[in-house]
Amino acid sequence: MTKQALVLAEFDPGGIPALKGLGYIVELAGWGQTRHPLAEDELVALIPDVALLVVEVEEVTGKVIAAAHRLEIVAACRARPVNVDVAAATGRMIPVLSTPARNADAVADFALGLVLAVGRNICRADRYLRRHGWYVGNEIPYFHFRGPELADRTLGLVGCGNIGRRLASRAQALGMQVLAYDPYLERDDLGDLGRLVSLGEVLAQADFLSLHVPVTEETDKIIGMAEISQMKPSAYLINTARAAVVDETALYNALQQHQIAGAALDVFWQEPLPADSPWLELDNVLLTPHLAGAADDVKVHHSAMVIEDVRTLLAGGCPARLVNPEVLETCSDPVFGKHRG
Repeated sequence: MTKQALVLAEFDPGGIPALKGLGYIVELAGWGQTRHPLAEDELVALIPDVALLVVEVEEVTGKVIAAAHRLEIVAACRARPVNVDVAAATGRMIPVLSTPARNADAVADFALGLVLAVGRNICRADRYLRRHGWYVGNEIPYFHFRGPELADRTLGLVGCGNIGRRLASRAQALGMQVLAYDPYLERDDLGDLGRLVSLGEVLAQADFLSLHVPVTEETDKIIGMAEISQMKPSAYLINTARAAVVDETALYNALQQHQIAGAALDVFWQEPLPADSPWLELDNVLLTPHLAGAADDVKVHHSAMVIEDVRTLLAGGCPARLVNPEVLETCSDPVFGKHRG
C-alpha cells in the first residue's frame, strides 16, 4: 500500500523521485515551501495519515505525535533533533532520524572566510571605501588595512568534531599550523590534521581561535575573561558555534579595550541582533547574521542522508543516523551500539 510522506524541510528536488520510489506519495508544505514554519495546530491537522514526516524547523511536539496515527518515521534535517519530542516518539516506537554534519563543510568554509576577512580587514576596508572614499586622511589605504598572512600562523580550535576537522584541513592547505582542544578525543585521533593540546596552550598559541562546540554545562562561557586574557594581543576570535560558549561582557570589554586584535561573530546572545546593539559600534569585530551553515548544498546533503536512512529502515536495517535505536530490535546489536559511540 502506498504511504504518505509529508516533507516540511527544504529538500533536494532530485530526492523527491527517490522517496516516491520507496513507495511514498509526497506532499510538500511548511517551512521548505513558504519559509514560514507550520504552527502546532496546523501540523496536527496534516499529520493523521502521514507515515514519514521530514522536518527542519517545525516543532514535532507530543501533541503532534499523538495525532499521527500512522506515523512510522520522523526525519529531522538537523544535526540534533532538538525540534522533535524524541521521548514521545520513542514511546510510540517511532524511529527518529537526524542529519549530523549536513552543513559541516558549509560552516568550515564560512569560518575560514571569517579568518581571512577579519584578519585582512576585508570588510573594514569595504565599509571605509563606501563611506569615505579611497584615501584615509591624506594617506593611501595600504598603510591602514593590513593584516597577517595565514602561512605559518596558528589556528586554534576549541572543539574538533566534524566542523573543526574540516576547518583544520582547509587551514593546513593554506600553510597554517593547527592546535586543538577537545577533551573527548585521544591524542592520535586527529592524525595529521593537527596536535591535541590543553585549552591553555591553544589560547596562548593561537593567532586565530575558532570555536566549534555545542552548548553544554561544560562549554557554557568556556571563553571568559580569564581565557581571553591568555590570548595574544594580536589574536582574533572566530565564533560560528553558539554565543553562549563565550562570556559576552568579557569579549565586548576585551575588544573595546583592544586586548585582542578583533573578532568575527556569526552568532549572538540575542537574535536577531537589535538595531541598537553595542556590538554594532565596534570597528574591530566582523558581524554576520547566523549564516555559517547557509550554503546552497546543505539541503542536498540532508536530503541524501534522509533517503539513505529511510531506505535502510524500510529494508529492516539499522540506519547510520538513528537517534533512538532502542525502538528497533535489530539495532540492539552490541556492534551497532559500539559503532554509534
